[in-house]
Amino acid sequence: MAAPSAASLSPLSSAAAPLSANSPLAAVLSAIAPMLASGHAAQAPAAPQPLYSAPPSKAAPASRAEPLVRFAEASDGSRVAVLTLQAAAAPERAPEAAGRLFDAAPAAPNFDELTPVRAPQAPEAWKPRSAWLKPAAAAVNAWRDSRHRARLASPLPGERATSEEIALRRSLTGIHEAIVQGRLQDALQTVADHFQTKRAADWYRENLGYLRYRAQAFAYMRFVENAVKDAYERAAGRGWDETLAAEAAAASREGSVLGHAWRATAIQEKDSSHCAQNAFYNAIAASVGFARPTTVAEFVAASRAALNRPLRLGRGVTPESYAAFAAQLGLKLGGRDVGEGMGADAIGEWASVLGMKLAPRGPPQDAAAWSALLEPGREVLLSLRMFHRGFRLESALRAERGHDLEVLHHEVYLLGAFDSPSRGERLFMVQDSGSGTTMIATAAELTAMTQQVQVLETAGPVRIP
Repeated sequence: MAAPSAASLSPLSSAAAPLSANSPLAAVLSAIAPMLASGHAAQAPAAPQPLYSAPPSKAAPASRAEPLVRFAEASDGSRVAVLTLQAAAAPERAPEAAGRLFDAAPAAPNFDELTPVRAPQAPEAWKPRSAWLKPAAAAVNAWRDSRHRARLASPLPGERATSEEIALRRSLTGIHEAIVQGRLQDALQTVADHFQTKRAADWYRENLGYLRYRAQAFAYMRFVENAVKDAYERAAGRGWDETLAAEAAAASREGSVLGHAWRATAIQEKDSSHCAQNAFYNAIAASVGFARPTTVAEFVAASRAALNRPLRLGRGVTPESYAAFAAQLGLKLGGRDVGEGMGADAIGEWASVLGMKLAPRGPPQDAAAWSALLEPGREVLLSLRMFHRGFRLESALRAERGHDLEVLHHEVYLLGAFDSPSRGERLFMVQDSGSGTTMIATAAELTAMTQQVQVLETAGPVRIP
């Protein structure tokens, strides 16, 4: 995925320092990793939570904390690793008190108000006062009604919905249905495909009467943008919640964690787009491990050596003329550098190079389906399509695209899940190398943020080329 740089997540990154490999905390975490790791839970997944349920009455504290580890003595005299927290400044986040993620969904489109088509008005009936004229009035009114019905059956060009308008109605209906059902990524895709392309912009400039359709699509887009942004902010902020961190540690000790236990997430390298490589690295480090000691830098270098493709120019084409041509089209053509982000094809190629099987699929829609992904023997990467309040579009682009923030593509690793007593629902742990946070998200928030799921399977430790 073409990923945002670490700077793109600066409001969160600034409060989370990277864990140095030589730091005391990193050494302690490395030493107790076997004690914190838990097997896959055998219990059945919890019942899925409704997308539109009200937030629990007991809200977890929203303070940010730096994770630390201490040892406590159990009743049998053994030493038990316990996760503790040290309070620090809270990051920006959407408050839980704001209500449900999908609350106040916009109304369905009213095509009678949106359409520029105005059907001919029915003729006003002739109602004579004289009784002698009533028979004639009845005949005249019947003749007028007959002509009006014939007109409605064969309307003039400006009096009927065109094929383009019928397609617009279909698109708006699909966007609204996706929002109501919580499929925000589907709504985003439909807006991008039908209302944000250059071809669409040119068509609306030539057909000003249909601008109300585009305005309605952009109103839906802004709702989706805010909901997806809130989902990311809540999950990132919840990753520093004292109560939930303690519950995650307790679930790890009890062996009731699905997937893997909580673990620290190092922040992504500054100004890089290595989120996909970091997600792969985190998935391998949390599960089967590497065949030999490997650093993130070495892992990224290996991916670039294996996947980068140089630009090949035809005869008579200079790099300068090619660059001008690509800039004119607004596209990046030719070679590929995965250091600038991995797309879906590069992610699949990298998995194959590492000897891993990859199966892409759409995001699950409820907690039970998300839990089912965390089966033994496989790991899960998530391709997010998200928004961050630190990246606003310029005014011209806001008017052209119908929303306020840049669309960011980001790759993360789905670490595991646990049942939260304080919230009464299953929560999912996500390692986000961009913010240096192990986020804690609800199933609805994961569905809102995730564009695609990549399920990885491997037989043993991974050897990089």
